[in-house]
Amino acid sequence: MIIKQRRTVKKRSLFMLLSRPAWAGLGLIAVSGCAVIAQTGSEPAQWRLVAATLVDEPDGSGGFSGTPVIVRLVDTRAASAIDRRDMAYSRAPQSIGYYRDNRWASSPAVMLNEVIDETLSAQPWVRGIVRGGARITTDLALYCEIERLEHQVDGASGYAQLKVGCSWYRGDGQALLDTLRFDQSVALKRNDARYYAAAIQELVDDLLKALNRQGRALATGKSGPQESRLTAPAARTAALSAYSLGR
Repeated sequence: MIIKQRRTVKKRSLFMLLSRPAWAGLGLIAVSGCAVIAQTGSEPAQWRLVAATLVDEPDGSGGFSGTPVIVRLVDTRAASAIDRRDMAYSRAPQSIGYYRDNRWASSPAVMLNEVIDETLSAQPWVRGIVRGGARITTDLALYCEIERLEHQVDGASGYAQLKVGCSWYRGDGQALLDTLRFDQSVALKRNDARYYAAAIQELVDDLLKALNRQGRALATGKSGPQESRLTAPAARTAALSAYSLGR
């Protein structure tokens, strides 16, 4: 499955780890397009991703009638340039910079792993999520890799981009069942951390919905091996997934 889209960010609630007085004291002034001025001596603003609340049943049944499955969640990886708490932005395809006064609460890979766990754990087709090296037999295994998560600045306009490759495996890791190529961008109304964080949260919600649909289909046996769907980049992701499952 390949998901690729660009759209405009919607106004939505934000998830920032700051007290109200500290937030009130921040001056939202864009410096060089990608920095928010903080009060002298204050700590950087921190932003986090939260789990999605999925309410729509894909088959309209209002519930899951099959046998719930156990899913092994392999630790999510991220490209080295974004495998850090610094919030990345780019002014040109080959350049990357980082916000000065804004950070993620944890590295993107850690945050995505946590929200996948929390979101899928709440779904009726999931009996449980297994993480780490626990020697437990599972029905499915899921591995994701973040290839790009950044604020793309183009003059006065900007986009938030999230590019993730995911692979579903049989529980023993020996058979690739399905893949997801998620590559979406959201146009920002303002080039600042507040709108950037909101846009990334919106994109993560869409990614989680897509993973839920895939996992549910695999749990009900409505989706078979999908190797034919792999593009060349996705094949590389799948190879990395197999390596991770074998470690």
